[in-house]
Amino acid sequence: MSDARGPRKQSPDDSKKKADHAADDDEVEIIEGAEEADETEGLEVEPEERIHALDEEVEELADDKAILLDSLQRLKADFDNYRKRMLREQARILETAEADMIKKLLPVMDNLERALESSGGEESDGLKQGVARVLELMMDTLGREGLETIDPGGEPFDPEHHEAMMVVETDDCPEGTVVDVVQKGYRFNGVLLRPAMVRVSCPAGG
Repeated sequence: MSDARGPRKQSPDDSKKKADHAADDDEVEIIEGAEEADETEGLEVEPEERIHALDEEVEELADDKAILLDSLQRLKADFDNYRKRMLREQARILETAEADMIKKLLPVMDNLERALESSGGEESDGLKQGVARVLELMMDTLGREGLETIDPGGEPFDPEHHEAMMVVETDDCPEGTVVDVVQKGYRFNGVLLRPAMVRVSCPAGG
């Protein structure tokens, strides 16, 4: 059965509702478009921020590397100084020990020299030669180790290396000359072990 009333006329209220609905659709489209613009802008900025962060990280790593390298260099320098100091100390201890040992041998050398001076007669020639040979070998061996003999006969008196035992009046040599060596002195590697004991000249009648 057909509707004889025909098409339904729109009321003013219906027209207003359609207009409001269209306006709402326009607002939704505008908001959605703004969100898409914000997302696009964020995607464009993010790589720059990432690069900036990486640059800062690289700078921090470079600073850490420089600090570590400086610490290692300081440690190496400290170790080198310590090693050199220990080597010097070991050398000093060794030289002191050697000097002490040689100093203990000096009386033996003195007695050998006295034995040579006091020996006499043909019957003692063999013994004298044997003592002389022992003394010579000892002096050669110790000389290679750094021992030096101080035998200043006829030289000017040197208070740093000579010890005056007596003053002798004489006009045969200048004043302050060593006229006789009572006991030889010795140096070891430039260090005085024992001064030479000497007699020193002075002007006659002075």
